[in-house]
Amino acid sequence: MIFELTEKERESQSLRVDKLSAILAAIQTQGFAVVNGLISPSTCDLLKQSILEDADKVVLNIKELTPHEKVTGRGHLQLGLRRHAPFVKGDLVANPLIEHIVTGVLGVRAWLGFYNGNVNRPGSVHQPLHFDRPFSWRSEDDAIKDGQSWPPRTTTLSCSVALVDITKVNGATEIYPGSHLETEVTQWPPGERLGDHPDLVARYAPPSTMSIPAGGICFRDPRMWHRGVPNESPETRPMIALTYHAAGCLHWRGRLVKTNSKAVMRRFVEDPTLRFMDDGTLADGRLLFEDNTRAIFTKSANPYKVNRNVRFADPGVRVNHFLDAHLVGGARLASDGIVEPTK
Repeated sequence: MIFELTEKERESQSLRVDKLSAILAAIQTQGFAVVNGLISPSTCDLLKQSILEDADKVVLNIKELTPHEKVTGRGHLQLGLRRHAPFVKGDLVANPLIEHIVTGVLGVRAWLGFYNGNVNRPGSVHQPLHFDRPFSWRSEDDAIKDGQSWPPRTTTLSCSVALVDITKVNGATEIYPGSHLETEVTQWPPGERLGDHPDLVARYAPPSTMSIPAGGICFRDPRMWHRGVPNESPETRPMIALTYHAAGCLHWRGRLVKTNSKAVMRRFVEDPTLRFMDDGTLADGRLLFEDNTRAIFTKSANPYKVNRNVRFADPGVRVNHFLDAHLVGGARLASDGIVEPTK
C-alpha cells in the first residue's frame, strides 16, 4: 500500500491523525511504509542529476570496485551527497511531514544521523541478505527492565528517498516484511549471517519488492531483512538514504548507549552536539555542511522538534562529500578548496 498526501496536509505540514496512525502501524507490523509526494519534482530532478554526475566521477576515478562494493557487491555504490547550495533542499532535510512520521516512530528529539546517496548501476549483482541494525535490547529481560515490549521497538528509522520511479526492473530493494520482529537473531554470535539460516529465511518467504514512486519515501525499520538486487535497466538508479535515531541513542552511529555516570549525562544536557565516539570519548557528532545551507536547516519550520544535527563550515570553506559518509560528520573540510573523489 502507498499512502498519498492531501493538499490540506501539504499546506498544514502535518498528517491527518488516522493516516499517521496507519503509517505507524504499517512500520510496526510490516517493517515499512511508502508515502508518496513528499519530495518535489524539481528537487528530484536536481538531486538525480547531481548524483549521476558524481557516480560517474567516482567510477572513472577509482577504476575498480569501491570499498563499499567490495563488501556488498558490484554496482551498489554508497555515494556522498553534495553539502552545498543549491543541492541541499528543505523538502528533503527539513520537511515537517517527514519529521512528523519520524517523531511518531522514534519519539521526541529524534535526530538525523545519516545523509547519503545509494546508487544501483546497470550490471549490478545480488547483495547478501542482511539487516542494517541489530536489536537495541538483546534479550526479553533487558527490554522489560527498560519498560520495553518484546520484540522491542526500533530506535532507528531508515528513509529511502526515490528520485526516480524505483521498480523491480531498475533494482528496487528486495525486502522480507515482518522479519524485523524476528528475535532469534539476537542470540547469534558475532559474524553470523542470514545466509547461514535458510530455514529461518524461508519462514518469511517469498520476499517483496520495495517499489517507490519518484518523490516518495519508504520509511523502513532497519532490522527488516533486505538486499540490493541487479539493476536490469540501462540507466543508473539514484536513491537517497536518510537515517534518524531516537534521543537515547547517544553514540554517533545511532547506537543505544547506557551510562550510570551523572557527570557524563550532565555533559550531554549541557552540550547536545556531543555523541559517544567509537573509543568511548565524547566529541561533536553532527553532520557537516557548507555555510550557504545554514538557513535551510535553521530557518525552516520545525514543529516536531527533530534535531537536524548539523554543523557548518566557516563561510567560504568548501566541504568534500566524496568521502565515506559512514565516518563522523559524513564529509570533510576541503582546506584546499578541491571537491573531488580520492583514489
